Amino acid sequence: MLWTQPGVSELGVRRAMVDCGFPDPANITPREMSTNDAAQAQLCMLEIGFRYQGRRILCTDSPELPACANVPRGRTFGTDPDFDPAVHGTRAALPPPYTFWQRADTDADGVKQAMRACGFASVTLPGVDLMKADEVAAAELCMLDRHFTYTWPANALMCKSSPALPSCRGRKIDTQNCCAAPRAAGQR
Repeated sequence: MLWTQPGVSELGVRRAMVDCGFPDPANITPREMSTNDAAQAQLCMLEIGFRYQGRRILCTDSPELPACANVPRGRTFGTDPDFDPAVHGTRAALPPPYTFWQRADTDADGVKQAMRACGFASVTLPGVDLMKADEVAAAELCMLDRHFTYTWPANALMCKSSPALPSCRGRKIDTQNCCAAPRAAGQR
């Protein structure tokens, strides 16, 4: 169990997790939640007095999530030590999501429009995951159906990493033509 509170049984922890929004307390990384929803559920658990037994909560590494807006920077709320965010190196900014898709006859505005039509929640905010895994898979498949090319290798597509998602079942992806070539280990 990743959550604990003195005097609370395992059943009590599971009930609190469900009350805070976790769909399945046995699932550590719930695929049916967006990252933002999972961060919000973690914060709920902290607010009601539970301690996180993992290394650090999502807001430590993803402070740009809307749920993390008021979380003190540098606090891990887990077993990792807190740190000074001014001293801690900042990670490189991720490019906006619309740059991950291209089609020869389409400019950046056309890509953004197609992404919105396919259901992407954000086309300009990098690293902000407001969508559930199956919603991302459906949106990616929609872009592929519209003959866009994914600028990352095929294994970065949701249906390649999580083929059991409902949107992915029965879908074949032409990995030779859909996406960028695979990268060597350590390459970004």
